[in-house]
Amino acid sequence: MKKLKSEHFECIKEDNSEEEYDKQWKRSQIIFDLFYEYLKKDKGLKESTAAKRAELAAYFVMDYLFVYDDALSILEVTGDTIRTFLGNWYIRKFMNPRMSEIKSFLRAISDFFTFIKKEGFITDVDLEEIKDVCKDVGWFEMRLRTYFSADEDEFYDWIRVYDYDW
Repeated sequence: MKKLKSEHFECIKEDNSEEEYDKQWKRSQIIFDLFYEYLKKDKGLKESTAAKRAELAAYFVMDYLFVYDDALSILEVTGDTIRTFLGNWYIRKFMNPRMSEIKSFLRAISDFFTFIKKEGFITDVDLEEIKDVCKDVGWFEMRLRTYFSADEDEFYDWIRVYDYDW
């Protein structure tokens, strides 16, 4: 069985080209494959549920973290990273942002970092911060609701909360 190494968590992309994405995927895929196995074996999830959570975790990392957040490693994720991703970026970038999908992402991210902690790559304190944010569903509901109800001045203020560059 393959073993995770610190290098698997690192971003090696030099730009956002398809070639660089493929290079990054080859390096990081082991994480998502082992996460999927963890979800099935350790958490007892059905294959379809495990596959969906692994897919959402991979999306978070490959399409947000390593592109918009410019993170150098998955291990840099904090609660603020998750709030920026789902409380601002997701709501603004997706055509029809839905609370049910935000909740799915929160479950996947919480499970993903629980797995990473189990593998010994983050601390209890790191995991606790991430899990606390993932449990704060009310905050994400408020962000989604206020995005659609804000007037011009409020909308500018809304965007500035956990804004992302790009």
